[in-house]
Amino acid sequence: MMTTELTIHWVDYLIVCLTLAICLGIGIFFGIKGRRRSTRTAYFMGDRKLGIVPVCLSLFVTFMSAVSLLGIPAEMYFYGSGFFIFLLSLGICYVISIYTLIPLMYPLEVTSMYEYLGLRFESTAVRLLGTCVGMLQTISYMAICLLSPALALQSAAGIELWLSVVVIGIVGTVYTSLGGIKSVVWTDTFQAVLMFTGIITILVKALMEVGGVMKMFEIANSQGRIIFDDVRVDPRIRQTVWSLTIGAFFSWLLISFNQSTVQRLSSLRTMRAAKIAFLLNGPLIIVYGSILCFTGILVYSYFYSKACDPYKAGLIKNRNQVMPYFVMQVLAELPGMTGLYISTLFSASLSTFSSGINALAANTAEDLLGYPFAKFKVKESTATHITKLLVLFYGMLAIGLAYLAKSLHGPVTQMANSVMGACGGPVLGIFLLGAIFPWANKHGALYGCLAAIIFNMWMAIGGQIYGSPPVPLPPAPTYGCAANHTSVLINVTGSQEYSVSTSNTVSPNTNLSSPTSEEGPLFIYQVSYLWYGLSGVVISMTIGSILSLVTGKYDVTLLDPRLLFPFARRIWKIKLRETSDGENTLKLEQSSLMNVRESWKKEKEDRFPSRSSFIVPGDGNDLNIDLHGEEDSAI
Repeated sequence: MMTTELTIHWVDYLIVCLTLAICLGIGIFFGIKGRRRSTRTAYFMGDRKLGIVPVCLSLFVTFMSAVSLLGIPAEMYFYGSGFFIFLLSLGICYVISIYTLIPLMYPLEVTSMYEYLGLRFESTAVRLLGTCVGMLQTISYMAICLLSPALALQSAAGIELWLSVVVIGIVGTVYTSLGGIKSVVWTDTFQAVLMFTGIITILVKALMEVGGVMKMFEIANSQGRIIFDDVRVDPRIRQTVWSLTIGAFFSWLLISFNQSTVQRLSSLRTMRAAKIAFLLNGPLIIVYGSILCFTGILVYSYFYSKACDPYKAGLIKNRNQVMPYFVMQVLAELPGMTGLYISTLFSASLSTFSSGINALAANTAEDLLGYPFAKFKVKESTATHITKLLVLFYGMLAIGLAYLAKSLHGPVTQMANSVMGACGGPVLGIFLLGAIFPWANKHGALYGCLAAIIFNMWMAIGGQIYGSPPVPLPPAPTYGCAANHTSVLINVTGSQEYSVSTSNTVSPNTNLSSPTSEEGPLFIYQVSYLWYGLSGVVISMTIGSILSLVTGKYDVTLLDPRLLFPFARRIWKIKLRETSDGENTLKLEQSSLMNVRESWKKEKEDRFPSRSSFIVPGDGNDLNIDLHGEEDSAI
């Protein structure tokens, strides 16, 4: 019979406090160490001298947030093993990004990825639109990452929601503000080790409780938890082979085209180092994600063998709490192990939170305040201090939004992917539009992105409000729960009882993924969250391409080939010319040096302060065009 009298040992609290203290200590160390090098390049990019291993691990923990740590096991527990297919599409995404994202972004040496939009489309409006939507995506995702562990621990471990949100938020804000990107990367490295240690410890102990791998799969298979063959093409079905491959591919690709990702890859010394760090990150993500999937099936097998489904019995209020409650059951007898799991959960949340507020500060400093900084000749040290204040501001904002978002419901993986897809899909679309099609112009990019944003927001918000909730698989039995079939919510200071029914009202033959009624919500509100990213990309690129053709082709002779993907340069036969010192520069075959000179000078005021000059080869001399000065010089 399952016990409901679970407590947290003082050793657990000690481990959590030590974890948070180490994170703060790393921030203080890099804050003191870097006080003499007070520049935005040092603060946001680590002077572009960071190492491969810490950047790789930093990318890993940024992607594998608390949402994954809680959400993937819960997905496997309640909806079956289909989510494992999601991981298979990640490998393809990493390979493609190696040949697209990194060769495009790294040579530009941008601090904000949205600088690319300004350079490519020569439009402040396009750059600001991408920045604002990207920042909305980041802040929303951060709120979910802060809220998820707080909600889970509130009922499973008796830790007040506000306490978890505030502690994680303040610790992450402080060390990020003090040490900048170096603090974030090295703290992430520590957190990555902790996350692997925690989840593997839980896995080993739970396998011992269940009776081994074969017993686990025997139980899961007999109860219909092993699902890999749903090939229906209805986009309203929550998870199918198609949505978990095609839809998931674009969901992960837009995460790759993310400020946090670009910022870390650009902080490495060479493009080769960036490719290695990113490529190594792929196996880490897939292995860790597979462990979480494996753990979800294991959790179900454990509760089935104990004949006590905690959600059905009312022991937890929210399906996202099943993993913490499971940990409290299997590790409660070992002082310190529960603390290790809570530290793992906090680390996963801290890594994403710190990366997010650092990215938001970079976007604000470079995209929103870059021109005022340059126009009013703000000292670099002053600008850096302002960016630190921005980190504090965004940290406090995320804490507030996380607390306000406590009324959100549904699987955390679905909430997170909905936010990422709805906001990230349209922006990814204009990145792909600009990097693939040389004739794409600012009109197509601007209105294509706006149309995709409107459609995606309508679909995502309508789906959240009016869409049918996902239907889980039949639960495990509940006759092995607490005596008299009464559940007790775990609380450190006391307990409260709730009477629940133990009857199983879900038929094993229930259609778990199909829409529940022909008379239900609008079709668009029932579309699976996994298609949001692809929807934004397709709409943004389609409308953008058409409008670009209608409003007049972009003069490709003025387009820097570095602003296209390498494969697009080959397709459109736009080449880079190599100078005597080996540097790749722009090849202009149909435009004279004078025309280029006048074109750039005329539009000087529209350029961005982060891009100080361009090297434009001409008919014998390369011209260095300074966007801020009055003189041009031949080089």
